Amino acid sequence: MKSAVSIALLLLLSSTLDAQPRRVPAPVPSVPSQLSPFDFPVFLDSTPSNVESRRVPAAQPRGDLVSVSRLRIPAKAIREYERAQKALQQNDVQASADHLQKALHIYPDFIQAHNALGVRFLQLGDFQKALTEYDLALSLDPGDALTHQNRSFALLLLNRNQEAEAEARQSLDLDSQLVTSRYVLGRAVIAQAHATPEAIEMLRSSESAFPDASLVLAQIHFAMGQTDETIVDLRHYLRAPLNADNKQKAECWVAQLSREATPAGCPAVATRPSFR
Repeated sequence: MKSAVSIALLLLLSSTLDAQPRRVPAPVPSVPSQLSPFDFPVFLDSTPSNVESRRVPAAQPRGDLVSVSRLRIPAKAIREYERAQKALQQNDVQASADHLQKALHIYPDFIQAHNALGVRFLQLGDFQKALTEYDLALSLDPGDALTHQNRSFALLLLNRNQEAEAEARQSLDLDSQLVTSRYVLGRAVIAQAHATPEAIEMLRSSESAFPDASLVLAQIHFAMGQTDETIVDLRHYLRAPLNADNKQKAECWVAQLSREATPAGCPAVATRPSFR
């Protein structure tokens, strides 16, 4: 994956699996695979392009009543938010973040702005600042599934895999249809060296949105001796490859495994490639 800002995350799978009965009893190779929020900002930035209602959800952890005045977002904050969206459309991530910070200075309880700013920080490579924004959003609305989803992704990028798993599970408890949360859950569990049936299913159900899931599945199935499944995974990835180098490696590997004509530039000896 190549983007304006290269953000690498190595999710290493151990050479052996946990022996518990529910886990797949097969060795799992190390799978270096890069994650970048630039590849799927739409899944994380759940805020609307226009906050027409001028309202945001307010925290009600104990069922407390919230005044209407607290729900209303000042017009100045709305304008800064809309400027942030325009800057993002022009691929100016830093300017977008600056406008969101101005909006939050005007109205600190602007949950949508906290979530959007968290995504901007992810795109800028500052995962810890992103996590702080999601924590602030959750302090305002602890039951927001999308904020929990975004927080789980930030934790995954920080390589805090157990926490990412727990956060992804919480978001899915609130909304089982969140694709990003399913992807994060699968990656977080596998990063802990547990290629469970659940983790594999999470990746399978999210690979159309996250092509790298197919590369991870290919590595797992290959380690399990399931060549046909490995080929299927690689071909699924090749429908929408995210990285030219990974694309070539996947093409070479699938040709070698299926004993087809090997494309030019492939290694002479068939080996499992290391994806980036």
